[in-house]
Amino acid sequence: MEFKEVVKDLLFTFGVSGYEESIRKKIIDYLKNYGEPEIDKLGNVYLTIGSGERHIAFMAHMDEIGAVISYIEDSGFLKIKKLGGVDARILYGQVMEILTQHGKIVNGVIGLKPPHISKEDEMNKVIPVEDLYLDVGAKSKEDVKSMGINVLDPVRWVKQFHILRERYIVSRGLDDRAGCAILILLLDKLSKEHLKNKVTFIFTIQEETGLRGAKAIVEKDIDELYAIDSVTAADQPKVDYSLSPASLGNGPVFRFIDARGINSFELRMRARDIANKNKIPFQELATGGSTDAAGTFELGIPSLAICFPIRYTHTTVEMIDMEDINNEIKLLEKIVMD
Repeated sequence: MEFKEVVKDLLFTFGVSGYEESIRKKIIDYLKNYGEPEIDKLGNVYLTIGSGERHIAFMAHMDEIGAVISYIEDSGFLKIKKLGGVDARILYGQVMEILTQHGKIVNGVIGLKPPHISKEDEMNKVIPVEDLYLDVGAKSKEDVKSMGINVLDPVRWVKQFHILRERYIVSRGLDDRAGCAILILLLDKLSKEHLKNKVTFIFTIQEETGLRGAKAIVEKDIDELYAIDSVTAADQPKVDYSLSPASLGNGPVFRFIDARGINSFELRMRARDIANKNKIPFQELATGGSTDAAGTFELGIPSLAICFPIRYTHTTVEMIDMEDINNEIKLLEKIVMD
């Protein structure tokens, strides 16, 4: 099983926050090769392997940022509202796809007023999401309806997938489909081992819209829980590196402090010791944003975010380094087997 193939498969499966049905089914298809996954009432997915007194869990969120159709104009243009941390600048001039209630994908574009007819002050300001329009080639509201499009249909970017220098993967949605792929590959590795611990894999919903799945997981008898997610790598030009001091290629990141609080100190020390003992490079930081670890910590579960660094977070060209992914999978395997 190759990470590149798994993550690409997950990336191209629809799953905007709150609309995870397709990506959930895809993940379950993978998990069924190793056991019988369970789904809670909200839509989080669980699979447990092994047995023992100590219960270790890993989680990754299956949802991604996107938008939703909020209004259909009489002219046939569509208004949208963002779902999650969407930067309006990455919507301009983009080809989008709408998932209709009948499971059909309809493409549209978010255009921008051309420079030929724009005033100078218009050229230098960011247009808010509420002022943008999605154009599906319709002439009227009735025309839109005939295409199967309705208010509250989810929207995401049409994705590309590139590998640079046979090492760097670039796409939209690596946060956190790469985390889901990491867990699937980890599960594949552990399924071939004699486990002395009970290990649960959790795939959560609606992380991008408030960590809502993590705050409601039903599996709470867990001794240690690791959230596998991304963290912004600030190793790019004209960015204050101190804001998120992580770099591609320097190993997985212990995201100990973020905007939602502090993770488990004990798990941080345990992860550091295991990484050092096995000569696995790692990074540590305090940064903004948050992960599902904050949600489960509030449930009373010792939690730590172990993240892969990602450049250009929440854009259409998120970038990760395969070296970091391989080292993260190795570290997580050692955490279970230690």
